[in-house]
Amino acid sequence: MQERIDRFVNEIPNKEHIQQLVTKLDLILKIEADDNTYYVSFKDGKVAWCDSCMDMGKTATLSGRGAYFEHLFDGNLKLLQGIKMNYFTTDCSFRAQLVLESLFYLARPLPVYKFISE
Repeated sequence: MQERIDRFVNEIPNKEHIQQLVTKLDLILKIEADDNTYYVSFKDGKVAWCDSCMDMGKTATLSGRGAYFEHLFDGNLKLLQGIKMNYFTTDCSFRAQLVLESLFYLARPLPVYKFISE
């Protein structure tokens, strides 16, 4: 799980169109997966993984099984779809959910296609 979060955090600065979403975002994403808790901070146009983010601003909490989060970070599951199917629970506003869904979708790893030559 930590590897997927690191990939997500490192991918955002590399994509200009995602960076525009993050520029004015002031949010702490708290991910509760199985028995672990992870924090991702969006502040001043920067995205960072934190050990703990206490009292640093608005917090959006996503809870669910680690396997579902892996599908979310890999781009195989959309956040709102996962919420609708009760894979995730959240305590943030719908607006925050939309922004997070956009970030997860746009930062997903792109598929690699292999061309077979004859």
